[in-house]
Amino acid sequence: MIATTEIPEDRAMPALARIHDVGLARAIPALRLGDGEVELTLRGFSPGLRATLEARAGGRRFAVKIYADDPSDEAGLYQSLALAGLAGGSGARVPPLLAWERELRVLVIGWLEGPTAQQLIENGQGQRAGELAATWFQRIARLPLKLGPPFGAPRMLHRGRKWAAKLALAEAQLGRAATALIETLAQTEPEERATHLVHGTFYARHLLDLGDGPGVIDWQRFAQGPLELDAGMFLATLWRLGRPQASLAAEAARAENSFIAGTSGLMDARSLAWHRAAALLRLAEKTAAHRGENWLARAGALLAEAARLAQAAG
Repeated sequence: MIATTEIPEDRAMPALARIHDVGLARAIPALRLGDGEVELTLRGFSPGLRATLEARAGGRRFAVKIYADDPSDEAGLYQSLALAGLAGGSGARVPPLLAWERELRVLVIGWLEGPTAQQLIENGQGQRAGELAATWFQRIARLPLKLGPPFGAPRMLHRGRKWAAKLALAEAQLGRAATALIETLAQTEPEERATHLVHGTFYARHLLDLGDGPGVIDWQRFAQGPLELDAGMFLATLWRLGRPQASLAAEAARAENSFIAGTSGLMDARSLAWHRAAALLRLAEKTAAHRGENWLARAGALLAEAARLAQAAG
């Protein structure tokens, strides 16, 4: 994670220049920060797309999410979730929307405090991570919100073909494995009828332990789709977390088992296996793109597990 007080320059995001020139208080007067000191830390930056700043001011802590594109839909989502009782001070929740400047393309949301599911697993609390995820899915399954673009197996398969092509460019053997996987996924594509609000990128790091319930952050990819889509990504990231060492594998397995037990009856097993396989393909593509230590072996392992799950989805 990025952690720097330097605010980058990016012409695609006018809010960055405005905050740099006049400060956060004047850039977003709705926050009513006054003349006190504001400490800003860069927590995430994707050039030409988005940036996230952590802000501390007078005992307050919040996130400033800056975009190149209009985040009006995301702002509307936070407002709708608040009306549904999911932005309060207890239970399952998302960050509350504190301010929204349409012209600057910036949102300000509350800061949720707590370890991520990934950190729970790394600290030997895999069962807790799985229970929190199950609690979230039980809550979201009852939520009657119809927001976001459609995102199910057809769109995932379309994106999967692009990921396979990128893997082929990265390394021929990975490309062959990814192409074979896509063929299997195309043959086993599930029929999906019921849709729900889905996060879109439900990684273990996006789920927080707030003490009295789960918190879910980073909603910019929200959509309308099957619960299996988010569940598949969550389980795929658990599997990836468990790869480096046996102790992590055991905790990741505990997280998976408690999640599966806690969501019994909510999802179709074959559809879940399909979406897990598709999510592993996505993680393999990201692994190849970022390279890093043993990237080829890690990407290959992800594709092998995806192939196993895709067969189970048939």
